Amino acid sequence: MDTPLPQLDHVFEYRIPEALQGQILVGSKVSVPLRGGARFSDAYVAEVSDKQEYPGELQYVEKVIASVPLLQPETLVLARKVADRQAGSAMDVIRLAMPARYVRAEKAFLASEKETRPFAGVVPHRPEEFSDLVMSSGSRTAVKVPPRLNLNSQNTSSNWVQLFISLAGELLSQGKSTVIVVPDFRDIDNVEQELISSGLGDHYVRVDAKLTGQERYLNYLRSLSEEPLIILGNRSATLAPAHNLGLLMLWDDGDHNFEEPLAPYAHARDIALVRQSLSGCALVFAAHTRSLETQRLVEIGFLSEAPVREVVQPVVVLTDAHLEEGTSPSRIPSAAWLGAKKALEQGPVLVQVASPGFSPALVCSECKERASCLSCFGPLQLVHKNSLPSCRWCGNMNTSWSCKECGGKQLRPIAAGTERTSDEIGRAFPGVKVVVADGNHIITSVPATPAVIVATPGAEPVAEGGYAAILLLDGERLRGREAFRVDEDVLRNWSNTIALARPDATVYINGAGAALGQTLLESAQVRWAAHELADRIALHLPPAVRVVSISGPTETVRTTCDELPALAGHRVLGPVGQADGSGRALVFFEYKDGEKLASHLRAAVITSATRSKKPPVSSERPARVLRLRVRFDDPDIDSL
Repeated sequence: MDTPLPQLDHVFEYRIPEALQGQILVGSKVSVPLRGGARFSDAYVAEVSDKQEYPGELQYVEKVIASVPLLQPETLVLARKVADRQAGSAMDVIRLAMPARYVRAEKAFLASEKETRPFAGVVPHRPEEFSDLVMSSGSRTAVKVPPRLNLNSQNTSSNWVQLFISLAGELLSQGKSTVIVVPDFRDIDNVEQELISSGLGDHYVRVDAKLTGQERYLNYLRSLSEEPLIILGNRSATLAPAHNLGLLMLWDDGDHNFEEPLAPYAHARDIALVRQSLSGCALVFAAHTRSLETQRLVEIGFLSEAPVREVVQPVVVLTDAHLEEGTSPSRIPSAAWLGAKKALEQGPVLVQVASPGFSPALVCSECKERASCLSCFGPLQLVHKNSLPSCRWCGNMNTSWSCKECGGKQLRPIAAGTERTSDEIGRAFPGVKVVVADGNHIITSVPATPAVIVATPGAEPVAEGGYAAILLLDGERLRGREAFRVDEDVLRNWSNTIALARPDATVYINGAGAALGQTLLESAQVRWAAHELADRIALHLPPAVRVVSISGPTETVRTTCDELPALAGHRVLGPVGQADGSGRALVFFEYKDGEKLASHLRAAVITSATRSKKPPVSSERPARVLRLRVRFDDPDIDSL
């Protein structure tokens, strides 16, 4: 039933009228009456039976919206399992998998449906470093990918792209489908280009929001057919239907783009694990670094660690490791300047900075106090060199700003973003092209000609042939963020950025710190993850344990926490009041108690949703009614 009401999250029974006999199949989308026909709702057919189970009078299906079986039984089972794990509704999961319907596209697809042909092409070769990797049905593997670019093809791509395509080609030759899940559109574009250049362009479909609605619906219809395909997409691809699924691969599962912002908030990694357990397909988690969740699964034996041969890697130089005692590091040390100047003779140089814009932080010129917004007290910034100061939180212009401490009216920038850094580099290297790549300047690739690319984390374009040198700046600012996973995020980003360099390139890192710096020098990301996980186990923090956030009316949250079922070793923090008047609590618990806790909290959510509303005491608009909400594995545990 396509409804947001949690109390309706179950199977309903309806009678099929004679006029619709034969038109309704398992998976068909139909319209059914609710409340005695007072209103109607869309629904999907879960089962067609000759035997009535409900003892009362059944209502009739109103009409057939789509006779094509859009919802496969496997997808329904997967949605139910994921929803139960997250204390959510199965329909919320189905909405994430099901694209909007386009009638014209559906009719055109059915009219042009052709007979599927088996794959008869050449399977791409694996990169040499992965030649010892053994794949079998039901295997679950974690791969720590060494950074290496493939420079022999017409497209410059990473070795993990070649690995994924070769594995998908092997499965395709066996008549099995593969699902490839990557964090964002840049990774999708890179894999797509290699699929086409490898001769697999006719055997894949793309699943992401970059497509038009009709294109996405057509690709969904094609994935429903009995044709082995390579399905490529972002986090929603983990739910995409696939005929005879043989392999599911996830790249860089620690990326925050895999965190689903919509209910029931299931992470793509968790959906992949549930789907593998149901389908029995092979599963691969690959990354340049190792997420703590994957490291935990390796240590408990659920994932096996793949053997990978060593490759030649870029040289890493920690610029702040050679400072004399008592001296403060410069933002771009002289060693990095000289290295960049020399590298520009061979090709492009990448400079990574922490923030976009001209200056992400301003202070009073007189007393040096941090400048804050007059409306919301957020930090002020300069988007461009000559722009007015604006708030990074609310976006308001602060044209009449004055310091609350000394009354000063002049502002001074104290940090440099992409715009200011590009100005500084332009003056230092006259005649050299400087390119900015950030959220406002999206660039996916650059040529091999000498240039300086100034980019923010995650926005780095791929350079043809790789970068001749990479400068990673603002390490102290990146590591200084108040976030639970800050070191893990910085290490993951730097590892991915280093992989964009040529094998003979040099990477200069400023402000890496002792632990992360040594990890990158020795390419010991797995060892770092194991050490960090050991600390989390000792402190009983995620992912050593699971966490669920409970929010809503403070008293309701407190009562819900007090009535939790008996769990061994669980901890409750809160509830703590929030800005909107609600309360929020965190419950830490063992993985084995997840099913019991999810069932209990689901019942509490339904009780809260069905509780009667009090009528307003006046004609004024009533205040927003707070309802109980739960989010398992909530990544935002810093704000409590």
